[in-house]
Amino acid sequence: MFSKGRLLGIGFALFALVCLVFTWDYSRGRTTQTGSPLVLDVLAATKARECGRDATDIVARYLPLGTEQAEAERILAGIAIEPPRPWFWSPKVETSTVWTGETLEALRTIKVTAFGNNLLRMHLTFAEGRLRKLAAEVVCRFD
Repeated sequence: MFSKGRLLGIGFALFALVCLVFTWDYSRGRTTQTGSPLVLDVLAATKARECGRDATDIVARYLPLGTEQAEAERILAGIAIEPPRPWFWSPKVETSTVWTGETLEALRTIKVTAFGNNLLRMHLTFAEGRLRKLAAEVVCRFD
């Protein structure tokens, strides 16, 4: 009916097709869809596997010292991405905001892939309703 060579060829072709589909689906996680110019600037300055990168100078363009607290919170609320919709893995988007006294720590997902996320961690210190200190870094989490 089928020779060994033909079965081997069909098996190899099916394996190549599955690999192609998985690669295509995984690659959709590499391009972040966002309307936030802050996220786009951070991603443009960050290489694919660069973890622990200082992003204070980039974030300071959008949150300069002296910014009112309400305005800063509004800008932080606008930092969001639209995760890809792959069929073989579930994207995990992390968004958290924690207040400790006058310091706000915000964590936002800026890139999602099948193997982990890139997060933007920001520490903002307010005094008298205005931003006085700012620190930001890109953090990688591998699942």
